Amino acid sequence: MSGCPVGEAVETLRGSLRGPRRAREELVREVADGLHDAVDAYLDAGLNDSDARRRALSDFGDPRLVARQLQVELTAAYGRRTAVRMALAFPGLMLLWDAVWLVGPAATARLVPQVSWLATLVDVLSVGSALGCVLAAIGLGRDARRGVPVDRVTRTVGVLGLCTLVGTGTGSLLLNLLGNATAGQVYGTPLAWAVLVTTCCVACWLVVSVRRCLALGRVSHHPAAGSLAGSVA
Repeated sequence: MSGCPVGEAVETLRGSLRGPRRAREELVREVADGLHDAVDAYLDAGLNDSDARRRALSDFGDPRLVARQLQVELTAAYGRRTAVRMALAFPGLMLLWDAVWLVGPAATARLVPQVSWLATLVDVLSVGSALGCVLAAIGLGRDARRGVPVDRVTRTVGVLGLCTLVGTGTGSLLLNLLGNATAGQVYGTPLAWAVLVTTCCVACWLVVSVRRCLALGRVSHHPAAGSLAGSVA
């Protein structure tokens, strides 16, 4: 693509976008296909190669604005995907742990009031966070986000996920400490260990998603498009 204005514009655009590689490449490929289709259309209309590329890039518009728009698309898509993941993961983990405590040997154990209250609080936090994620996912939807501050909503998804992970993790630790005898019975079963491993894997997966949401929220607010200024000159 060296020396080709269209190729240079596409490569510069690719280097200016931030986000998951697959989603980023899909957007850049769509832009490249659109530019090449425009060039072909102008060639079919009788323009020479140089003029066809120049007209296609002119129709493309200010690449800095294109970069901003694409960055918003990337941020919204990843924020929405993360919100959906968390809306499913938090209640799912809650139900798994409830099953462990209800089905295992601790099912008949008498819980102290503090443990019962704290368990309810952890469940409320999980469900409340899931509902917040559903609202965020709806707000970041392609047909619903007109006027929605995508960067802020995506950062909020990240903050909500981080707070929920910390809150439920701390609450679960306190539950084990306060109900030490009962917890000993629970963790003596293969089911509990399977759920624990699942929880750790899901938590690590969500931490990565949360970190990306926080980073993309900042990038979308201050898009790295300055390097595009002269790409089509």
